[in-house]
Amino acid sequence: MRKKIILFLLITFLICSIVYIVFLQKKNSNCNTYNKNIESVTDKNVVSKEKEYDCTFTQTYRVVNLLDGYIAEVPELSYVILDKFLTHQAISHIIPMNQKNKLESGKYYEFTYQLKGKGYIENMNDIYQQISSTELYNQSDEKTKKEIYKDKKMFVYLTINETTKTGVEQINEDICG
Repeated sequence: MRKKIILFLLITFLICSIVYIVFLQKKNSNCNTYNKNIESVTDKNVVSKEKEYDCTFTQTYRVVNLLDGYIAEVPELSYVILDKFLTHQAISHIIPMNQKNKLESGKYYEFTYQLKGKGYIENMNDIYQQISSTELYNQSDEKTKKEIYKDKKMFVYLTINETTKTGVEQINEDICG
């Protein structure tokens, strides 16, 4: 009798294990199909949201740190740490090196962004990723431009001017769109 109970439990356990494994494989297969569908829909949405930009907008920042010792991968571009009124967070901002040399810590500057080309801009992080070095672009010959900018459909040019505006006087326009 005892052997029959152990055999029954063993067979039951084996059947349950097989059913569970089959269920997990089926569920995993459905998840992979779902993820592929999501990726496909997401890719289509990004492509469909791309649009042509030819506009400008301005944001005011206070320079917190110039990161003087930092060397960027592309020597014509560098980073600074900025602070925006009422955001209470430090912003790492990429800028062309020739413009960084004109900045001073603690001063306020108006950053004017000019967007040109076809792309998808949702927030300021997208803008930062698209910042282009006008100096590098202008100094490059046509062959170099084609090599450096071959994947680039959109350019964001940055102009920085010192301002005396502080607090609510600051210009903080929305991203054009």
